[in-house]
Amino acid sequence: MKKLYAILLFALSGVSASAQPVETPVQWSFTVEKAGEGLYDLLFTADIAPGWYLYSQHLGEDGPIPTTIGFYENQDYELLGTTEEDGPKVEGMDALFGMHIVKYKKQATFTQRIQAGEGLQKVAGYVEFMTCDEEKCLPPTEIEFTFSFKE
Repeated sequence: MKKLYAILLFALSGVSASAQPVETPVQWSFTVEKAGEGLYDLLFTADIAPGWYLYSQHLGEDGPIPTTIGFYENQDYELLGTTEEDGPKVEGMDALFGMHIVKYKKQATFTQRIQAGEGLQKVAGYVEFMTCDEEKCLPPTEIEFTFSFKE
């Protein structure tokens, strides 16, 4: 029910795509750090505009869309553990959704460790996320990423 509320909130926010410039309060960057022999950390960094928030991966149902990182199938690497998240956190009752929520301001970094197989050339997938300020939310956005590996 609250997801329906979120969709209605987008529709009623008065933002018209044809009448207003597209807001992009979250800018993503993707980097790789070597973490050991055949181990790499994939870093997904979200720079968040002042006054805006990006939601955690770990939210209850009936709330905003959580940040989700999906990986396209590839036999050349293995995900190790779950995607960790870090950054300046705001935790508590959210006025827009009326529930306890974890969200990030200014910057959030999501880190996924992988074990690379021989011949790994790329890791690709997508990030789906939703961002809100104190008055409105933007529709969920999905962007693709590719990490390249050189032999």
